[in-house]
Amino acid sequence: MKFTVLHPAVYMIYYLILIIFAFLFNDPYYLISFLMFISILILLQGMGSEFMNLIKFFIPMSLLIIILNPLVSHAGVTQIHIIGNFFITLEALVYGILMSLSFLIILLLFASYNIAISYQEMLYVFSKRFPNISMIIIMALRFIPLLNYRLSELNKVFRIKTSLNIDEDEEKYVEKVKNAAKMLAVVVSWSLEESMLTAKSMKARGYGIAKRTSYLSFNFRKIDYYFILVVLISSVICIIGLLQGQGRIEIYPQLEFSFYKNILNIYYFSFLVLLLPIIYLEFKERLLWH
Repeated sequence: MKFTVLHPAVYMIYYLILIIFAFLFNDPYYLISFLMFISILILLQGMGSEFMNLIKFFIPMSLLIIILNPLVSHAGVTQIHIIGNFFITLEALVYGILMSLSFLIILLLFASYNIAISYQEMLYVFSKRFPNISMIIIMALRFIPLLNYRLSELNKVFRIKTSLNIDEDEEKYVEKVKNAAKMLAVVVSWSLEESMLTAKSMKARGYGIAKRTSYLSFNFRKIDYYFILVVLISSVICIIGLLQGQGRIEIYPQLEFSFYKNILNIYYFSFLVLLLPIIYLEFKERLLWH
């Protein structure tokens, strides 16, 4: 559920900055802080069940990344012998762990972004200057969840049809593949048919003839200016820290990291300042509404 009311452009700038930093930072302390922040934010946004489903989906993927990276890459000087002459390197193992952690943070950021910004708000931000591009983006973002929903509905129908077939106690693997192919064909034809009807409807209503308007209206308020000012200042300090090696560790050719190092400096605090405002606003609005 969305409680905080900021201008959509502010949300988009903020999440874009967070995603960029998720790619740039690889220090475990920064990544763990990042993960804790985005987890709390998603829970405040009322996405507890979606969060757990995403974690369940991500665990096998992360294990695959962590296992495969040291197997296919032997970069690094710290060898860990497994069996006989076969070895993996500590650097490749650590790189796989940090890469999977960054990937999880990015996935959670996109999940949180979908709650913070609706399709209509994205259309409002881009439609005036880039109407065609914004429409394509919105339709592409809408297509995946819509396709998933239709597949689930068709899957229910096929299950009922299979359960009524009393001649077969157990559906064979070949039949499952055939049913999956049939469902995919039905969903694709269904989506294409609806897209043609939507195009005809938009043309009949005069889409693209006059100047683009929107039923939504957003104005920049003081809280938007304060928020973006805090975000930009803390982001600049974080970038300066990155240029000085703060927030990043050297993995190759030899791992240079100590869990006992002191990270309490202005750059780490600026990173926390970058993360905390949106949590404060979400928590404040949640208290007001409840």
